[in-house]
Amino acid sequence: MGHRAGAQLRGRVSTRMSRWETTAELSAGVGAGAVWETAYADADAWPRWNAELRRASLDGPLALDAQARIVFRTGLRLRFRVVEFEHGRLFTDEARLPGARMGHRHLVEAEPGGGCRLVNTIYIDGPLAPLWRRILGPAAARSLPGAQSAVAGLAASPSGAVRRQR
Repeated sequence: MGHRAGAQLRGRVSTRMSRWETTAELSAGVGAGAVWETAYADADAWPRWNAELRRASLDGPLALDAQARIVFRTGLRLRFRVVEFEHGRLFTDEARLPGARMGHRHLVEAEPGGGCRLVNTIYIDGPLAPLWRRILGPAAARSLPGAQSAVAGLAASPSGAVRRQR
């Protein structure tokens, strides 16, 4: 019914990409260099400001193409690669998911009157981005403001010890 004799039905794989992202910004009364050194450059510090992480490690210094291993509190384990890097200012780490890539862009910029501005973007790209957005997106969006506050607190703390917000 509805098909002509001899007609072939072909499945189509869409190559159309989909993207989801969430961004948070915070102006902080700490120096950009302190944020970079105490919170971003040291992977051991990442769980101190990101409540979603249980553990994090880098295969060497934070740099372009560096590999990071991250264990989330949910038990999810991912390997990330640094795909964008400007020392002291910016890094983006990215992981492969089935049918998508998930990344986190960390930008810290000095503000003219002192302090710095943090801009963090978490994104999911790829054909299955809508699925991964539903699975990972809500927690990612909720976590950014608290993580930014914890980054600023860590950078302001003389010992670098600050409790992350959940």
